Amino acid sequence: MLLAIIFRVLFFFLFVLLPTQLGRHFWLRDSYVFGLKIDYLSPTLYLQDLLIFFLIFISLKKKYFRFDKKFGLLTTSYLLLAALNIVFSLTPLLSFFSWLRITEFILLGIIISRRFKKAYRHLLQILPFIVVFEFCLGLFQLVKQASLGGFFWFLGERTFNLLTPGIARGQWLGRVFLRPYGTFSHPNSLAGFILVSLILILGKKKLLLFDKMACLAGSLLIVLCFSRTVWLTVLVFGLCFILNRLLIGLRKKTSSLNFFYVFLLLLVIIVSFLFLRTKIEDSSISNRLQLAQTSLLMIKQNPLFGVGLNNFIISLSQKNTAWQWYYWLQPVHNVFLLIASETGLIGLIILIAFLIFTIRRVFQFHPPNRRIKFQIVIALLAIMFTGLFDHYWLTLIQNQLLLVVIFGLFWGENNEVKSDKIA
Repeated sequence: MLLAIIFRVLFFFLFVLLPTQLGRHFWLRDSYVFGLKIDYLSPTLYLQDLLIFFLIFISLKKKYFRFDKKFGLLTTSYLLLAALNIVFSLTPLLSFFSWLRITEFILLGIIISRRFKKAYRHLLQILPFIVVFEFCLGLFQLVKQASLGGFFWFLGERTFNLLTPGIARGQWLGRVFLRPYGTFSHPNSLAGFILVSLILILGKKKLLLFDKMACLAGSLLIVLCFSRTVWLTVLVFGLCFILNRLLIGLRKKTSSLNFFYVFLLLLVIIVSFLFLRTKIEDSSISNRLQLAQTSLLMIKQNPLFGVGLNNFIISLSQKNTAWQWYYWLQPVHNVFLLIASETGLIGLIILIAFLIFTIRRVFQFHPPNRRIKFQIVIALLAIMFTGLFDHYWLTLIQNQLLLVVIFGLFWGENNEVKSDKIA
């Protein structure tokens, strides 16, 4: 009984802590490149990790996981792939820690899938508060042109101001300003998280007043983040939905201007205006293209197992010393190229197959649950689209956890009550 209560409390607070990144970095020798500390290469213990470890421990103690022949075969294949990737890695120790985190996320995804109803309910209850909180924090950062510090540092806010080297800046009407970070590592990461959150919130059967406030706050935050990748996603998905509604309306000779339609129409108009009026720096495009070219070279030289999980930057620093001067020591800005570079074509094929099987799940459910699954499909498609132009869904903790939650909900079971031994 006590374990059941602890499990429910930890499970709830895991969703509350989704946007935070309070953690303890461990700086290994391999975490330095050209004498610089690289966050991506530092094994980190986050507060969420502690919650997840306890959830996994309780689940194992209660025999919550199903151990059968199929599970054994998949586990053996997974361990074999991980072992080979670590052996052929440029820095085996970093790859080992990365595979530990992947294992942690897989087990968390299984727990969420077995707790589909509660996970979905917690997510929709908490996301509006997260969106409003991040909007308020980001707005104050924008006004102050610096981080707020104090209590917000414990939630993951970095210490920075407009003059901090490498800080993300925006430019509008000739004025340079600090883009809002919230509790995230980068405004692009924040914008991607908020976009997926809005998709999930807008998919509710009935929007409450606070939900609508959260949507308005989130859309304004997306505008302020100046993430052109997220703006482009809004334009593509928004225009597809609006055109679909117009065609349905013309065919049925009806029109319905609900909150969702009006909200999306206004957001698309504003984002279109900003997207056309802002200029992308040539250096940003050239650096991203060079990262992509280097990634293709890594794939060509290590086609089967890649350079090792979390070893892209290590390989990058070894291939071209010019990166030492550019200070663009970052993963390639494409999740598929990043997977192929670090785990080889085998890892890429497994990822694509998993995505196909995951999306097919939406057609295996009855109409009431299919509506929920379709909503999650849109969220996953938005993640995949933004992932074509950035890497944060695979490299930053808040986006990683939201992605795990999305996958867990996809694989959630209709017969949750039968396997619900902890609730």
